[in-house]
Amino acid sequence: MKRIDLGRALLRLVMTALLTTLPAMAQAAAPQTETETFYEARPAPGAQQVTVGVLIFPGFEMLDAYGPMEMWGSLKHAPARFWGGADKRVAARLVTIAAKPGPVASNQGPSTVADYGYSDSPKLDFLLVPGGIGAVPLVSDPATLNWLRAQSGKTQIIMSVCNGASLLAAAGILDGRPATTNKMAFKSSTAPGPKVKWVKSARWVDDGAVVSSSGVSAGMDMTLAVISRLYGKNIGDWLERITEYDAHRDPSWDPFAVKAGLVN
Repeated sequence: MKRIDLGRALLRLVMTALLTTLPAMAQAAAPQTETETFYEARPAPGAQQVTVGVLIFPGFEMLDAYGPMEMWGSLKHAPARFWGGADKRVAARLVTIAAKPGPVASNQGPSTVADYGYSDSPKLDFLLVPGGIGAVPLVSDPATLNWLRAQSGKTQIIMSVCNGASLLAAAGILDGRPATTNKMAFKSSTAPGPKVKWVKSARWVDDGAVVSSSGVSAGMDMTLAVISRLYGKNIGDWLERITEYDAHRDPSWDPFAVKAGLVN
């Protein structure tokens, strides 16, 4: 009898443990679903609004521009708890700028409408300069270079993607600064900047008021890093999740520099 009673007691213990553990395991394994508190589809106005200007030109690289634009433009949807309070929420106003207003064809074909021209562009808090095949002739374009020089003294941060750094270099904005650019076209992209401290191996280089990234997709990593610096890691993590983007958070990660033969 004692053996039977002991067996029944052990069975009860096992069943109790299973009944306690299984619901918790099921809850942990359940996928996290989208909720209204994670993404505000109809966000309240931000306590602060910043203006992010994006330079476009015939032949600009679409992902250079639109990858970072996606990150900046999504900020307004982050709930107040990710900002640390409603009084800290920031909304970004995105504007596109070209030599003159109107449609501008990308290197991939589709056009983007420039909201403003050089002569009537608004005051910018941040400026993004993408690259692309169309940036090559602009390194000798006085109107573009003069406009960039004027912005460098007004904006909080100027960012470049790919050979957009060539334009900043040609304008003298990168003189004496560390910067990087597209690794597959490193020699031609760095040619306009003999006074620049070019970094051969870097996903992006943050020099405070000027931040430059490697080619194309690197612009998204750079943008997340800049936004995280400005507004906190919680916002950067939120953006990475909401865009389902697996970001590289290490600026020194750069296998493409090896593939391009720039470093061993």
